[in-house]
Amino acid sequence: MNSCQAWFDKCDIRVLATSFGTVTASGRDSSSSSSWYVINNSTIAAKSGETVTDGAYYLGRPWEPYARVVVQDTDMTDVINSAGWTEWSSSVSTANVIFEEYGNSGSGASGTRVSFAKKISSAVSIETVLGSSYSSWVDESYIS
Repeated sequence: MNSCQAWFDKCDIRVLATSFGTVTASGRDSSSSSSWYVINNSTIAAKSGETVTDGAYYLGRPWEPYARVVVQDTDMTDVINSAGWTEWSSSVSTANVIFEEYGNSGSGASGTRVSFAKKISSAVSIETVLGSSYSSWVDESYIS
């Protein structure tokens, strides 16, 4: 079983020129997996000096059928495709993926998202992802 709890906070995510790319690829392989990717309070844009085609990147695609990724309170430029998320291939179903967004801004946060993604009504908490004792092993000066 794949399991990874990742909280990316205040990250400056820069992408390179390409015709197609994804920011995440979640490998959560079952509904009981505790795997999460959360991008929180970050920025997604082209790397300085790179000419990235509008919409060349997606927030994520499922590596496995229970992928779970949340992008929240993040500023995105138009490098992000208006569909937001994409399929990897027809062999990985999107029926059980959890691709969610909350409170994002910028031109990459707008547009009609794919049917298997949704906007949520509140942000996911760090405790939900890393557990209530996260402060015993995370230097909180690096998080929002």
